[in-house]
Amino acid sequence: MNLNNKVKSGYGLKSSWQELDSKSIFFTYTKKTENFNKLQALALKKNCDHIICDHSLKDKIRINKKINYLFAKDINSYAIKCSKIFFKEKIKIILITGTDGKTSVAFSLYNNLNKSSINTCYIGTFGLYANGKKIQSFLNTTPDLITIMNGIKSSVKNYKCKYLVIEASSIGYVEKRLGNIKADIGILTNLSQDHLDYHKNINNYHQAKIDLLKNHIKKGKTLLIQNKIPKKLSNKLNKQFDVIYQDNYLIKKNITIDNRDIFKTKILFDGNLIKKIHVPNNFVIKNLLTNYTLLTLMKVKFKNENILNNKTIKGRHQIIFNNFNKLVIVDYAHTPNGISNLLKPYAQISINKIVIFGCGGDRDKNKRSKMSKLVNNFSDIQIITDDNPRNENPSLIRENLTKHCDNFYNIPNRLKAIKKGFALLKKNNGILFIIGKGHEETQVYKNITHKFSDIEESIKIAKNINF
Repeated sequence: MNLNNKVKSGYGLKSSWQELDSKSIFFTYTKKTENFNKLQALALKKNCDHIICDHSLKDKIRINKKINYLFAKDINSYAIKCSKIFFKEKIKIILITGTDGKTSVAFSLYNNLNKSSINTCYIGTFGLYANGKKIQSFLNTTPDLITIMNGIKSSVKNYKCKYLVIEASSIGYVEKRLGNIKADIGILTNLSQDHLDYHKNINNYHQAKIDLLKNHIKKGKTLLIQNKIPKKLSNKLNKQFDVIYQDNYLIKKNITIDNRDIFKTKILFDGNLIKKIHVPNNFVIKNLLTNYTLLTLMKVKFKNENILNNKTIKGRHQIIFNNFNKLVIVDYAHTPNGISNLLKPYAQISINKIVIFGCGGDRDKNKRSKMSKLVNNFSDIQIITDDNPRNENPSLIRENLTKHCDNFYNIPNRLKAIKKGFALLKKNNGILFIIGKGHEETQVYKNITHKFSDIEESIKIAKNINF
């Protein structure tokens, strides 16, 4: 298969069978024979007769005479080679990574660049967006390289995008999904604990994040660090990038936060009010200021009221109901650090705090006790329910969480758990937090995926309940 000739003949690389046509070269990442055979059959129905697949499948798959095969020894490395041949689009890239907050920062930055008349696309947890339009959904925060490059290609061609804001995960980096991407600017939100089921230990996880930054941001370019990280890690980054620490930058610019009245937090510039935020959550405010900081560094002209707009990002500190001294918040917090950032600011408020939460199965088990202890410390009532149990026994996950809670309900069914939370809120003034799943619209038990949305179900209940 001569790839250069295929480019000249108008062929394109695709990694999704839904997008295939007679001018497609189908890039399959699977190493499972059964999955490949299914994909091959789908390709033939789409009149696609060129397939690139992993070398390990060569003697296992059903060979079809109608198909031209190319067996790659390292499928991810070969994707990098192919991307250099098939994709020539030029775009400036802002890469964002971190344990928590990267989606909030990335998506709001994408929106703010567009508001500032800079055509921008976004690739991350919410999918592919360009100039305010959703183009595609992804299964992973960082999709495969071919999907990323096709997203860039369509954004440049159809929407004249000049910038890409991309969320980069540690797993995506290790699996080479970022390919040969080199960003012009980087943002590191924070480093805490996540994905230890994959990385095995915290050191491996942190090192993966550091290596991600070092390998996918151009040397000498700006790296904005939102929160403090261990000195031994920051030293590694200081040698390669123009590192700017957000807190130091804000002090230099004389930007301060006045949160003496936590429900009317003020952002001040040289002592003058530039924005009043009606949430007590400093993490939300810090994410807004990350946008402010970066756009200032980029010398982008913007209006304060646009950039410092705490418009809800789906499933991120999303207020579902706020009335009669009763507040309902849905949030994606699913790590110890994420839970602390969400709940701690409310600790000083002397009203009831009810938290609905669980933990995903087949994921980092070490964080479960830390999460439940934090929830217990920062709440009055805990409602423990199923998250995405996957292949684990959900009752055992919940039992583990109950060990660290003092005043809890154990309700397996997530919808019933949410209804119980609303019922408790109806009886008491306070705040109901529904955490862990945020924007997600499914729930996974074993190999079955069910449609379920914390946001949608909470909105329904809020509309029908008589407070």
